[in-house]
Amino acid sequence: MQLRQGITPTSASPWMKSHALTLPLIAAAALLAGAPAVHAQAPAQGDIDVKVMGVTFIEPPPGRDKNLVAFGVLGGMEKVEITAVATTRAGLFTDYTNSFFDKGDVRVTAVFPDKSTQSLGQAEVGGFPKFSADARTRSFSLSLNRLPDRTVTGLIFEGTVPLSVAKRTKKAAQAFDPDKPGPVKLGGVEIKQFKVDGKSVQFLGNDTLQRIKTLSFKLPSGQVVRAERGGWGRMNNEFQQTWNFDTALSRGELQADLYEEMETVRQPVRFAIGRPW
Repeated sequence: MQLRQGITPTSASPWMKSHALTLPLIAAAALLAGAPAVHAQAPAQGDIDVKVMGVTFIEPPPGRDKNLVAFGVLGGMEKVEITAVATTRAGLFTDYTNSFFDKGDVRVTAVFPDKSTQSLGQAEVGGFPKFSADARTRSFSLSLNRLPDRTVTGLIFEGTVPLSVAKRTKKAAQAFDPDKPGPVKLGGVEIKQFKVDGKSVQFLGNDTLQRIKTLSFKLPSGQVVRAERGGWGRMNNEFQQTWNFDTALSRGELQADLYEEMETVRQPVRFAIGRPW
């Protein structure tokens, strides 16, 4: 098995020119020679820019039986995964992601040495992005877990990725009594009921729960304790969130930063990935 990981357009350029088979850009269904092995073409959607950070390309050796998996290996033995970051010049990326439900429509095309192509279906969008402290940059990944039986020159990922964004945040506060399990209205967030379990609280409500960016609890002493986001889920139109504190909850005040004017942007992307050997 051959593996290359962490290729970036900047640091990997000298290596790609001398050692990698390149994937030229496709224009009018024709391959033009001499393009780099990793090419990102992501038109800006409003104020959002996209940049490739790395590529993992795992390809089993020729003649392998793709239905066999080595002992101790989780998942398949072939995979192409692109890690990218999106940066917004205005607004914020929200912690909530629709990618568990909205997988976007990024399609993958294989390119072969004879310049023919083959559609490989839809790419998988990773469901656990990372966010910068200022919420203006977030990661996302696209992956394909099945390569053609024929040797490829490279792959093209093209389509749109769903990104949840907000215009700004707004502070909200509401008195809290763990002995009264709801409903509670925290700014514009409607909490139908909640359940306190030691140092954690679970909210049940509608889609306005997605607006909670940060949550804190102000104790009667005046001390403010910051919560860490735990699990979350959705069933039809019912949402739930769990928040974990460092102290048991008593009577006090919930304080939150809430996202304002949330929406899902469908960001166009086009990544051409060359087989790196």
